[in-house]
Amino acid sequence: MKFLICGIGSIGQRHYKNLKKLGHDLAIYRFRKTTTPFLEKFLKEQKDAGNDVKTFYDMKEALKVFNPDAVFVTNPNSSHMETALLSAKDKRHLFIEKPITDNLRGVKKLQELVKKNSLKVMVGYNLRYHPLLKKMKEFFDAGEIGEFLSARVEMGENMEDWHPWEDYRTTYAPYKSGGGGVTLCFSHDIDYLYWFLGKPKKVFSVGGKISPLEGDAEDVIDSLWEFKGKKMASIHLDYWQRPPRRIFELVGTKGRMNWDYYAKTLTVFSRKPGGEAKVFKVPEGFDRNDMFIEEVKDFIGAIKNNKEPSIPLGSGIDVLKITMDMKKKIGF
Repeated sequence: MKFLICGIGSIGQRHYKNLKKLGHDLAIYRFRKTTTPFLEKFLKEQKDAGNDVKTFYDMKEALKVFNPDAVFVTNPNSSHMETALLSAKDKRHLFIEKPITDNLRGVKKLQELVKKNSLKVMVGYNLRYHPLLKKMKEFFDAGEIGEFLSARVEMGENMEDWHPWEDYRTTYAPYKSGGGGVTLCFSHDIDYLYWFLGKPKKVFSVGGKISPLEGDAEDVIDSLWEFKGKKMASIHLDYWQRPPRRIFELVGTKGRMNWDYYAKTLTVFSRKPGGEAKVFKVPEGFDRNDMFIEEVKDFIGAIKNNKEPSIPLGSGIDVLKITMDMKKKIGF
């Protein structure tokens, strides 16, 4: 199949390499001609491997000349909707990296175009493909810990450590104008909480621009979600913690489960006195990139088999609305 990658930063390069490995025909769209050392390294690697990187600087030309089956939207968050709308109008299937955009403008129009043109749209929340999170979801749905009572998520990672090849201050992540901020950039954790529990009835939040990091977007937020029956979930996100921490805990009437991303474990506790904890570890040989390969295979399968993608546009919109509600509560 033919795929156009719009945005060739770290995630765009990852998708390019994975799709190339899977044997697909690729081209990239760049909105500027200046080249960073990081991009130069990628282009040199591809050239040395004998790969001709077809490059366009005009989106409409790329769609017309390259004629892709689908478009991968991997540019900054604030550019997602513009790219997605242009592609949908041209009747191209879409893989949109999380979040689908940084506000609600254009969302309804995109939905209309997707329906009118019978397009497949998948949102890139790769953590849904983590083997332990999938196992946790299976246990939860099977009633392993009984009826849900409460949940807790914590995700903290120092933004200065993200990309050793670039200064975080030159990226969109710490700025409102680029669609940055911890709530949007760490929406993976909002997504899997939504995946398990659905949409909350109410959202309460505190936080804002708190850490010593530069930028004007929120970098710390704590949010409490209320569900039917006064059941609740809390979520903490920050750009500051070092070492990084990502945990997800679910409490039920029969026990609790704890997923620790960095410890690479899922622990299932029974509420029975003296009950032993069951510990599951990441399968031997698992690589983080496996999640990204699995999600693009899912997307390609949805196109070929004319079925709904595993993480459809509707789910991405639900998560975006929750994210916007969280941000609104702290004035961002």
